[in-house]
Amino acid sequence: MIEKTLSLAIPCRADEPDLGSTLDSLLAACRSPELPSACLREILICLNGVTAGQESPPLQAVREFCTRHAVSLDEIDLSSAQERAPQAAAGLRCVVLAADWRGKPRAMNALWRRARGDLLAFCDADVRVAPDALARLYAQLQNDAQARLVAAREVPVVDAQVGLWSRMGALPYRFDFGNAGGRLFMIRRDALISPLPEDLLLEDAWLTVAVGKSHVRKHMQARVFFVLPRTWNDYFAERVRTEAGKIQLRRHHAGLLEPGPVAAYPWAEFVRRMTWPEYGLALLALAIRGLARLWAWGRLRRGGFYRLYRPFRSTKRWAG
Repeated sequence: MIEKTLSLAIPCRADEPDLGSTLDSLLAACRSPELPSACLREILICLNGVTAGQESPPLQAVREFCTRHAVSLDEIDLSSAQERAPQAAAGLRCVVLAADWRGKPRAMNALWRRARGDLLAFCDADVRVAPDALARLYAQLQNDAQARLVAAREVPVVDAQVGLWSRMGALPYRFDFGNAGGRLFMIRRDALISPLPEDLLLEDAWLTVAVGKSHVRKHMQARVFFVLPRTWNDYFAERVRTEAGKIQLRRHHAGLLEPGPVAAYPWAEFVRRMTWPEYGLALLALAIRGLARLWAWGRLRRGGFYRLYRPFRSTKRWAG
Protein backbone atom coordinates (compact mmCIF):
# COMPACT_ATOMS: atom_id res chain seq x y z
CA MET A 1 0.00 0.00 0.00
CA ILE A 2 1.31 3.44 -0.94
CA GLU A 3 1.72 5.61 2.15
CA LYS A 4 -0.15 8.91 2.06
CA THR A 5 1.71 12.13 2.78
CA LEU A 6 0.50 14.29 5.65
CA SER A 7 0.26 18.03 6.30
CA LEU A 8 -0.38 19.25 9.84
CA ALA A 9 -2.60 22.37 9.84
CA ILE A 10 -3.25 24.66 12.83
CA PRO A 11 -5.59 27.68 12.68
CA CYS A 12 -4.51 30.03 15.47
CA ARG A 13 -5.50 33.45 16.76
CA ALA A 14 -2.69 35.99 17.03
CA ASP A 15 -3.30 36.28 20.79
CA GLU A 16 -3.25 32.53 21.56
CA PRO A 17 -1.33 32.32 24.87
CA ASP A 18 0.27 28.84 24.77
CA LEU A 19 0.68 27.51 21.24
CA GLY A 20 4.12 26.20 22.23
CA SER A 21 2.70 23.46 24.47
CA THR A 22 0.33 22.37 21.72
CA LEU A 23 3.22 22.17 19.25
CA ASP A 24 5.29 20.11 21.69
CA SER A 25 2.47 17.58 22.10
CA LEU A 26 1.98 17.42 18.33
CA LEU A 27 5.68 16.85 17.71
CA ALA A 28 5.64 13.94 20.16
CA ALA A 29 2.66 12.51 18.25
CA CYS A 30 4.48 13.00 14.94
CA ARG A 31 7.40 10.97 16.32
CA SER A 32 5.23 8.00 17.24
CA PRO A 33 6.83 4.77 15.95
CA GLU A 34 3.40 3.78 14.60
CA LEU A 35 3.37 6.76 12.21
CA PRO A 36 5.46 6.29 9.03
CA SER A 37 8.53 8.46 9.51
CA ALA A 38 8.49 10.02 6.03
CA CYS A 39 4.76 10.76 5.79
CA LEU A 40 4.79 14.18 7.52
CA ARG A 41 5.64 16.90 5.00
CA GLU A 42 4.98 20.13 6.84
CA ILE A 43 3.50 21.97 9.79
CA LEU A 44 1.28 24.84 8.60
CA ILE A 45 0.06 27.50 11.03
CA CYS A 46 -2.33 30.30 10.07
CA LEU A 47 -2.06 33.19 12.52
CA ASN A 48 -5.17 35.32 12.05
CA GLY A 49 -5.76 38.74 13.56
CA VAL A 50 -2.12 39.80 13.30
CA THR A 51 -1.46 43.52 13.84
CA ALA A 52 1.65 44.97 12.20
CA GLY A 53 4.26 46.03 14.72
CA GLN A 54 2.55 44.26 17.62
CA GLU A 55 4.01 41.31 19.52
CA SER A 56 2.37 37.96 18.78
CA PRO A 57 2.88 35.30 21.49
CA PRO A 58 2.12 32.35 19.17
CA LEU A 59 4.55 33.61 16.52
CA GLN A 60 7.28 33.83 19.14
CA ALA A 61 6.35 30.32 20.30
CA VAL A 62 6.67 28.97 16.75
CA ARG A 63 10.09 30.58 16.30
CA GLU A 64 11.34 29.10 19.58
CA PHE A 65 9.87 25.70 18.70
CA CYS A 66 11.59 25.63 15.30
CA THR A 67 14.92 26.73 16.76
CA ARG A 68 14.72 24.13 19.54
CA HIS A 69 13.90 21.26 17.18
CA ALA A 70 15.94 22.37 14.13
CA VAL A 71 12.86 22.72 11.92
CA SER A 72 13.10 25.10 8.95
CA LEU A 73 10.72 28.05 9.28
CA ASP A 74 9.12 30.18 6.58
CA GLU A 75 6.92 33.18 7.44
CA ILE A 76 4.46 34.44 4.81
CA ASP A 77 2.29 37.56 5.06
CA LEU A 78 -1.10 36.75 3.52
CA SER A 79 -2.11 40.41 3.71
CA SER A 80 0.76 41.54 1.50
CA ALA A 81 0.20 42.38 -2.14
CA GLN A 82 3.55 40.69 -2.77
CA GLU A 83 2.51 37.37 -1.23
CA ARG A 84 5.02 34.69 -2.22
CA ALA A 85 5.21 30.93 -2.36
CA PRO A 86 6.93 29.05 0.50
CA GLN A 87 10.64 28.39 0.12
CA ALA A 88 11.66 24.88 -0.84
CA ALA A 89 13.23 22.95 2.03
CA ALA A 90 14.52 19.44 2.60
CA GLY A 91 12.93 17.52 5.47
CA LEU A 92 10.20 18.77 7.77
CA ARG A 93 9.33 22.44 7.37
CA CYS A 94 7.10 24.83 9.28
CA VAL A 95 5.20 27.56 7.43
CA VAL A 96 3.48 30.43 9.24
CA LEU A 97 0.75 32.23 7.30
CA ALA A 98 0.13 35.61 8.93
CA ALA A 99 -3.12 37.48 8.18
CA ASP A 100 -4.70 40.66 9.51
CA TRP A 101 -8.23 39.25 9.11
CA ARG A 102 -9.90 37.01 11.69
CA GLY A 103 -11.88 33.79 11.52
CA LYS A 104 -11.20 30.09 12.04
CA PRO A 105 -13.04 28.86 8.89
CA ARG A 106 -11.16 31.37 6.74
CA ALA A 107 -7.88 30.28 8.33
CA MET A 108 -8.74 26.64 7.63
CA ASN A 109 -9.35 27.48 3.98
CA ALA A 110 -5.99 29.26 3.76
CA LEU A 111 -4.27 26.22 5.26
CA TRP A 112 -6.09 23.88 2.88
CA ARG A 113 -4.92 25.86 -0.16
CA ARG A 114 -1.28 25.79 0.97
CA ALA A 115 -1.09 22.16 2.10
CA ARG A 116 0.83 19.69 -0.07
CA GLY A 117 -0.06 16.44 1.69
CA ASP A 118 -2.56 13.83 0.56
CA LEU A 119 -4.06 14.04 4.06
CA LEU A 120 -4.53 17.08 6.29
CA ALA A 121 -4.59 16.86 10.08
CA PHE A 122 -6.35 19.92 11.52
CA CYS A 123 -5.64 20.68 15.16
CA ASP A 124 -6.83 23.49 17.43
CA ALA A 125 -4.14 25.71 18.93
CA ASP A 126 -5.18 25.27 22.59
CA VAL A 127 -5.24 21.47 23.01
CA ARG A 128 -2.86 18.67 23.97
CA VAL A 129 -2.59 15.63 21.70
CA ALA A 130 -2.02 12.08 22.92
CA PRO A 131 1.28 10.60 21.64
CA ASP A 132 -0.46 7.94 19.53
CA ALA A 133 -3.38 10.08 18.27
CA LEU A 134 -2.04 11.04 14.84
CA ALA A 135 -0.84 7.51 14.15
CA ARG A 136 -4.29 6.09 14.92
CA LEU A 137 -6.07 8.61 12.70
CA TYR A 138 -3.57 8.05 9.90
CA ALA A 139 -3.89 4.26 10.09
CA GLN A 140 -7.68 4.39 9.86
CA LEU A 141 -7.61 6.58 6.76
CA GLN A 142 -4.97 4.31 5.21
CA ASN A 143 -6.97 1.13 5.87
CA ASP A 144 -10.59 2.28 5.49
CA ALA A 145 -11.27 3.18 1.86
CA GLN A 146 -14.73 4.55 2.68
CA ALA A 147 -13.46 6.93 5.36
CA ARG A 148 -12.82 10.50 4.25
CA LEU A 149 -12.59 12.15 7.67
CA VAL A 150 -11.53 10.60 10.98
CA ALA A 151 -11.93 12.63 14.16
CA ALA A 152 -10.21 12.11 17.49
CA ARG A 153 -12.07 11.52 20.72
CA GLU A 154 -12.26 14.82 22.60
CA VAL A 155 -11.42 14.37 26.29
CA PRO A 156 -12.10 17.26 28.70
CA VAL A 157 -9.49 17.83 31.39
CA VAL A 158 -11.28 17.91 34.75
CA ASP A 159 -9.19 18.73 37.83
CA ALA A 160 -10.06 18.40 41.52
CA GLN A 161 -11.14 22.05 41.79
CA VAL A 162 -13.47 21.90 38.80
CA GLY A 163 -16.59 24.04 39.12
CA LEU A 164 -20.23 23.57 38.19
CA TRP A 165 -19.88 24.83 34.62
CA SER A 166 -16.97 22.52 33.81
CA ARG A 167 -18.76 19.52 35.33
CA MET A 168 -21.84 20.31 33.29
CA GLY A 169 -19.80 20.83 30.15
CA ALA A 170 -17.92 17.55 30.60
CA LEU A 171 -21.05 15.38 30.78
CA PRO A 172 -21.80 15.11 27.01
CA TYR A 173 -18.23 14.03 26.23
CA ARG A 174 -18.87 10.67 27.88
CA PHE A 175 -21.11 9.74 24.95
CA ASP A 176 -20.66 9.33 21.20
CA PHE A 177 -23.15 11.37 19.16
CA GLY A 178 -21.75 10.20 15.82
CA ASN A 179 -20.52 13.62 14.70
CA ALA A 180 -16.94 14.72 14.07
CA GLY A 181 -15.26 16.85 16.70
CA GLY A 182 -13.25 19.78 15.39
CA ARG A 183 -10.36 19.90 17.85
CA LEU A 184 -8.34 17.22 16.05
CA PHE A 185 -9.27 15.42 12.86
CA MET A 186 -7.63 14.06 9.72
CA ILE A 187 -9.23 14.48 6.30
CA ARG A 188 -8.46 13.53 2.71
CA ARG A 189 -7.61 16.40 0.38
CA ASP A 190 -10.44 15.46 -1.98
CA ALA A 191 -13.09 15.06 0.73
CA LEU A 192 -14.61 18.51 0.08
CA ILE A 193 -15.76 19.94 -3.23
CA SER A 194 -15.89 23.54 -1.96
CA PRO A 195 -14.21 25.64 0.77
CA LEU A 196 -15.70 26.12 4.21
CA PRO A 197 -18.17 29.04 4.40
CA GLU A 198 -16.23 31.74 6.20
CA ASP A 199 -19.00 32.72 8.63
CA LEU A 200 -19.46 29.20 10.06
CA LEU A 201 -19.98 28.97 13.81
CA LEU A 202 -19.83 25.16 13.97
CA GLU A 203 -17.28 24.13 11.39
CA ASP A 204 -17.11 20.58 12.79
CA ALA A 205 -20.88 20.08 12.37
CA TRP A 206 -20.73 21.48 8.83
CA LEU A 207 -17.82 19.17 7.96
CA THR A 208 -19.73 16.14 9.28
CA VAL A 209 -22.58 16.64 6.81
CA ALA A 210 -20.52 18.18 3.98
CA VAL A 211 -18.20 15.17 3.89
CA GLY A 212 -21.15 12.84 4.48
CA LYS A 213 -21.82 10.96 7.71
CA SER A 214 -21.28 7.60 6.00
CA HIS A 215 -17.70 8.71 5.29
CA VAL A 216 -17.01 10.18 8.75
CA ARG A 217 -15.41 8.13 11.53
CA LYS A 218 -14.51 8.80 15.14
CA HIS A 219 -11.52 6.95 16.56
CA MET A 220 -12.22 6.50 20.26
CA GLN A 221 -8.60 5.57 21.09
CA ALA A 222 -7.16 8.66 19.39
CA ARG A 223 -7.45 11.27 22.12
CA VAL A 224 -7.16 15.03 22.18
CA PHE A 225 -7.37 16.85 25.51
CA PHE A 226 -8.90 20.29 26.11
CA VAL A 227 -10.05 22.63 28.87
CA LEU A 228 -13.76 23.36 29.31
CA PRO A 229 -15.24 26.80 30.06
CA ARG A 230 -14.78 27.47 33.78
CA THR A 231 -16.99 30.56 34.14
CA TRP A 232 -20.68 31.23 33.64
CA ASN A 233 -19.94 33.87 30.99
CA ASP A 234 -17.84 31.49 28.90
CA TYR A 235 -20.18 28.53 29.41
CA PHE A 236 -23.24 30.50 28.35
CA ALA A 237 -21.44 32.17 25.43
CA GLU A 238 -20.39 28.74 24.17
CA ARG A 239 -23.98 27.49 24.44
CA VAL A 240 -25.26 30.55 22.54
CA ARG A 241 -22.70 30.01 19.78
CA THR A 242 -23.65 26.32 19.54
CA GLU A 243 -27.38 27.07 19.28
CA ALA A 244 -26.73 29.83 16.73
CA GLY A 245 -24.58 27.39 14.75
CA LYS A 246 -27.46 24.91 14.62
CA ILE A 247 -29.78 27.67 13.38
CA GLN A 248 -27.19 28.62 10.76
CA LEU A 249 -26.96 25.06 9.44
CA ARG A 250 -30.74 24.73 9.16
CA ARG A 251 -31.14 28.17 7.57
CA HIS A 252 -28.23 28.29 5.11
CA HIS A 253 -27.14 24.68 4.61
CA ALA A 254 -30.41 22.76 4.81
CA GLY A 255 -29.52 20.67 1.76
CA LEU A 256 -26.64 19.09 3.66
CA LEU A 257 -29.06 17.94 6.37
CA GLU A 258 -31.41 16.09 4.01
CA PRO A 259 -29.69 12.68 4.53
CA GLY A 260 -30.10 13.12 8.30
CA PRO A 261 -29.11 15.29 11.28
CA VAL A 262 -25.55 16.07 12.33
CA ALA A 263 -25.76 14.15 15.61
CA ALA A 264 -27.69 11.18 16.98
CA TYR A 265 -28.72 11.19 20.64
CA PRO A 266 -28.22 7.80 22.40
CA TRP A 267 -31.04 8.25 24.92
CA ALA A 268 -30.94 4.65 26.18
CA GLU A 269 -27.22 4.98 26.89
CA PHE A 270 -27.83 8.26 28.74
CA VAL A 271 -30.31 6.53 31.07
CA ARG A 272 -28.05 3.52 31.61
CA ARG A 273 -24.80 5.34 32.35
CA MET A 274 -25.78 8.55 34.15
CA THR A 275 -25.84 8.75 37.95
CA TRP A 276 -28.60 10.47 39.92
CA PRO A 277 -26.56 13.67 40.55
CA GLU A 278 -25.81 13.82 36.82
CA TYR A 279 -29.53 13.83 36.03
CA GLY A 280 -29.72 17.14 37.86
CA LEU A 281 -26.82 18.52 35.85
CA ALA A 282 -28.45 17.31 32.63
CA LEU A 283 -31.77 18.97 33.45
CA LEU A 284 -30.02 22.25 34.27
CA ALA A 285 -28.01 22.00 31.03
CA LEU A 286 -31.20 21.47 29.01
CA ALA A 287 -32.81 24.53 30.62
CA ILE A 288 -29.73 26.65 29.84
CA ARG A 289 -29.73 25.33 26.28
CA GLY A 290 -33.29 26.55 25.84
CA LEU A 291 -32.33 29.97 27.19
CA ALA A 292 -29.25 30.05 24.94
CA ARG A 293 -31.39 29.27 21.90
CA LEU A 294 -33.72 32.18 22.68
CA TRP A 295 -30.72 34.44 23.28
CA ALA A 296 -29.19 33.38 19.95
CA TRP A 297 -32.42 34.14 18.08
CA GLY A 298 -32.50 37.61 19.65
CA ARG A 299 -28.86 38.35 18.84
CA LEU A 300 -29.25 37.14 15.26
CA ARG A 301 -32.07 39.61 14.68
CA ARG A 302 -29.52 42.39 15.26
CA GLY A 303 -26.63 41.08 13.15
CA GLY A 304 -24.93 38.25 11.27
CA PHE A 305 -23.88 34.87 12.56
CA TYR A 306 -20.16 35.36 12.99
CA ARG A 307 -20.61 38.27 15.40
CA LEU A 308 -21.50 35.57 17.97
CA TYR A 309 -18.02 34.06 17.71
CA ARG A 310 -15.53 34.94 20.43
CA PRO A 311 -12.74 33.07 22.25
CA PHE A 312 -13.43 31.66 25.70
CA ARG A 313 -10.64 32.91 27.94
CA SER A 314 -11.16 30.40 30.74
CA THR A 315 -10.48 27.51 28.33
CA LYS A 316 -6.90 28.71 27.87
CA ARG A 317 -5.86 28.11 31.49
CA TRP A 318 -4.19 24.74 31.82
CA ALA A 319 -3.37 23.51 35.33
CA GLY A 320 0.32 23.55 36.08
